[in-house]
Amino acid sequence: MAVTAVEETKALERFILLVLGAASRRISLLHLEKEVFLLWNFHPYIRKYIQFVRHYRGPYSSEICETIEHPFYLTGLWQITHRRRGDGISGGDITLTSDGRNEYERLYAVLLQHSQMRDLLTGIRIVRDVYDEFDEEELLLLFYNTYPDYREYSEVAIPIYQKRQEIADRMLKKNLIDIDRYNDLVLEEVWSQ
Repeated sequence: MAVTAVEETKALERFILLVLGAASRRISLLHLEKEVFLLWNFHPYIRKYIQFVRHYRGPYSSEICETIEHPFYLTGLWQITHRRRGDGISGGDITLTSDGRNEYERLYAVLLQHSQMRDLLTGIRIVRDVYDEFDEEELLLLFYNTYPDYREYSEVAIPIYQKRQEIADRMLKKNLIDIDRYNDLVLEEVWSQ
C-alpha cells in the first residue's frame, strides 16, 4: 500500500517532534540536521521521508528545514529563535512549546507500545544525549572528518579545517573524545582525502 503525501508529511513532522522532545533542552538547527543524519544512516524507516545533500554546512535536508520553519500539521509545537548577527553556523535554536512537550509525551507513550519503534526511540535519545554535548564547530569537525564527501560545497569546511587543532583540543579537554579520536581529527592526511 502506497504512502500518501499527507501521511509522509505527518510522519516527518512526528519524527522531528520525537527528536526535539528527546531532551528537554534547546537544539540548534545544525544539531538537528546532523543528528537526524546519523539516525538516517542507521534507521531505514527514516530514509523514506528525508533526503540529504552536500551543502554549505555539511549534510543538509530541505525537508527538515521546511518542517521546522513551516509545519503543516503540528503547528505551534516548537519555535525557532534566530541567534545573534554573525552566527552563520547554528541556524538558530529550536525549543518545544508547552503544547509541543505535551504532544511529545503523548506520542512517545503511544509509540513505546510498538516493539518495532522502541529501537528508534532509544536511538533518538542516545544521539541527542551524545551529540548535543558538542558545540557547532566541534560537531562539524566530527562530521567533516567522518563523512569527507560532505565537505564538498561547504563554506565552513576550510575554516573548520584551519581551526581543527583548537577545536579538537576543546573536545579533548571536555572529555568528549579520546586521544585516538583526537589524533584522527587533527591528522593532515585525513583531510587531504
